[in-house]
Amino acid sequence: MSQQRLEKLRHKMEAQGMEAMLVSKRENIRYLSGFTAGSDALLLISLQDQYILTDSRYTEQAGRECPNWELILEKPPDRKALQHLSKKYKGIAFESQDLSYYEYLKLEDEIPSRLIPTLGMVEELRLIKEEGELELLRKAAVIGDKVFEKISSLIQVGISESHIANQVLYYLKDYGCEKESFDIISVSGPNAALPHGSPGSRLLQAGDMLTLDYGGFYQGYAGDMTRTVAIGKADPEFRDKYQAVLEAQINGINMVKAGESCSNIDKSVRNTLKKYGLEPFFIHGTGHGLGLEIHESPRVSSQSSEILEKNMLITIEPGIYIPGWGGIRIEDTVIVKDGGCEIITHSDKNLLIIDGGIK
Repeated sequence: MSQQRLEKLRHKMEAQGMEAMLVSKRENIRYLSGFTAGSDALLLISLQDQYILTDSRYTEQAGRECPNWELILEKPPDRKALQHLSKKYKGIAFESQDLSYYEYLKLEDEIPSRLIPTLGMVEELRLIKEEGELELLRKAAVIGDKVFEKISSLIQVGISESHIANQVLYYLKDYGCEKESFDIISVSGPNAALPHGSPGSRLLQAGDMLTLDYGGFYQGYAGDMTRTVAIGKADPEFRDKYQAVLEAQINGINMVKAGESCSNIDKSVRNTLKKYGLEPFFIHGTGHGLGLEIHESPRVSSQSSEILEKNMLITIEPGIYIPGWGGIRIEDTVIVKDGGCEIITHSDKNLLIIDGGIK
């Protein structure tokens, strides 16, 4: 699989007149080579050759994970091997979005080749998921659903947001994920007005709303889902607002198909919320791609110019956030298909009122 990805990259390199490319971004290293310790490695790829540069701690791992790559051992910050290899090329492209200015200056000083900035070359390849990638993403989503079912049975009045977040992390790992995809969001009551709020010491109370946004990496691929539930009871205002957000989310999902523009999906979601006077409280984009990273292209927002293609994978996650009241967000992950989409997160989206031990 990595050889096919390499050939696609080489085709792009050749079309742009590039002799060689230095890949430093961890996720791109994994995508192209299969090497899972990418933060301690570099790839040097030419039209004919492919080198992985890492230190002796990873000799066995690199040999096992990257059998078709020439392994070059060096110990950073010493770059003598890279200096030697780079003499073969007049110019070497590099990932400008991944290198700091300091790292760029250091690299410029170390190698004789001219450095050529590139932007998003590998990420463009990652936009369309292969079937093997989609299967891993489906498995990450299945784990997310299992965690939601488990956590829903454990939620009680009087436990803290932090305790819930810790339980989510425990079960993500227990069910097969390596780690969480991002910092778990577990916010309740008025704290739910914070789209990316951190779990705190606040204790759940009867009548609270609770927003859970989480996911785990399964064999390197990210899961992501959000559900908002009521604790013990839900007043009419919460029920009405919840139904409005759910309607907006379903309308957004129904628009997802190959050939649709991301901005049109975002517009449809916003128009639904506008109908209920809630659009001013929707303060982020409708969704994003995910894969080896939790946030990837395409971006589903009003500013996006991207058009969906088959086997892209995105989230649809409208939310409202009202200071002093709280918030509601509902998120699913979907695979773009011809004429529609495949929803891979399956936890019930109908308003869930959790008993929470209330007598």
